[in-house]
Amino acid sequence: MDESSSPQVPYIVSMSPAGRGRLRIIVLSDGRELVASDEACERAGVAVGMAADPDLLAQLDREERRANAHEAALRLLDARPRSEHEMRTRLALRGFDPETVAHEIERLRSAGLLDDARFARAWVEDRMRVSPRGTAMLRYELLGRGIDPEAAAAATDGIDDLELATALALQRGRRYSDRTHEEFLAKVGGFLRRRGFDYRVTAEALRAAWEQLAGDRPGPEVADAP
Repeated sequence: MDESSSPQVPYIVSMSPAGRGRLRIIVLSDGRELVASDEACERAGVAVGMAADPDLLAQLDREERRANAHEAALRLLDARPRSEHEMRTRLALRGFDPETVAHEIERLRSAGLLDDARFARAWVEDRMRVSPRGTAMLRYELLGRGIDPEAAAAATDGIDDLELATALALQRGRRYSDRTHEEFLAKVGGFLRRRGFDYRVTAEALRAAWEQLAGDRPGPEVADAP
């Protein structure tokens, strides 16, 4: 085939801002117009006069997907902290391919924006402040968010289930201090079990709370002396 008949590779004629966003309109010599973010253009190293060969266009497309994934990840983190597993899942649900997701996870890790150990500690601190619960339930919640068992155990280390359950039993038990022992056990015991405390801890916490609340319960009425 005559070399003169082979198709010419288009080149970049101009690059100009597109509206108010951080986007550029890239005009090619064959009349095509591409829209890409500033970040993708910078990372792909595109410039006016460069040959827009398939490799360059593929690299620009790859960098654009990565830039979009990064923006999506930052929006997710702006709402609240995320575990690595949750971030992977959310990005995949937004349609990003596995390679792009893996690249973004590593980027967030390197920037210190994804840290499962820190996430686990923050999760436990928030739970203990808003809705305290036993270590077994806390670890179960963390495992469900993709936190590995060691990190989950480290985040809950130092929590004394019996001490916590007793404090909760006293707090909840004041509502039922005038009830029968059976009613107290049913109401407060059910509350503790829903918070993830096991049978032994629940039983000991109930006993301690019932005894400590004894002073709040009215004693038997005594008839006036004649």
